[in-house]
Amino acid sequence: MRIYSNSFELMSETGRELNSYGQLVKPKTYQNKVIEGNEDFYTKELICQQYCLTSLGDPVWLFVFSHSKEWADAEFKERIGWYELNPGKAWELRKDLWEQFLVNGRFDYTYPERIWNQLSYGSTSFNCDSAMQSVIELLKRDNDTRKAVLPIFHGTDLRFLDGSKRIPCSMYYDFLIRQNGKGEKVLHICYHQRSSDFVTHFGNDVYLAWRLMEYVAQEVGIKPGYLYHTIDSLHAYKKDWIALASNLEDLQEKY
Repeated sequence: MRIYSNSFELMSETGRELNSYGQLVKPKTYQNKVIEGNEDFYTKELICQQYCLTSLGDPVWLFVFSHSKEWADAEFKERIGWYELNPGKAWELRKDLWEQFLVNGRFDYTYPERIWNQLSYGSTSFNCDSAMQSVIELLKRDNDTRKAVLPIFHGTDLRFLDGSKRIPCSMYYDFLIRQNGKGEKVLHICYHQRSSDFVTHFGNDVYLAWRLMEYVAQEVGIKPGYLYHTIDSLHAYKKDWIALASNLEDLQEKY
């Protein structure tokens, strides 16, 4: 597993690897759109990419391609807002990207819906009504737990593997309280994705996962730790390949 000490290392090294070693794939669908035969969506792909990020550093490097930090901050506020929002307001800051995925004024899913999903089987033994509340309460009661998993992908999403509806790229967030090298207890986040578009979304995925780790750590009353990230398909579309060969410092100056 690669270990990165800041966002610049992560973005520059990951982009270089994807550009150099990515294999060609020709997907038939993109979100809930049919793109079969569209060369713009031919992809370079790395399978099961894994890394550990020990410090976020200056997050500006996560947004050199997407220029979307304002959106990411607004999106994060909605994700921790204790409400199952759909569509919310954050999407309007990237309207050119997200509007195409609205169906009758709503999205097929949103992260606030999944994060604050009401537990259909009633209150848990912790007297919590949502997935997020249950995870936080469990971490408070059992620092050694391996069960503090926040699922984003649901079993019902399997009905839409044909591309008729959008399904989450994130599978789950797993929170582990463990000792660091100094003997301090810290909260790590293990983030598993089935898919991530390096140019359009990856930097946002990293930033939002890190912010979620910090939020849960604060709620539990413990220091944040590291981000462990696994992406089954890390890819870039042909329309964006030029970005993979770009110098990040040059892009940051333009940004």
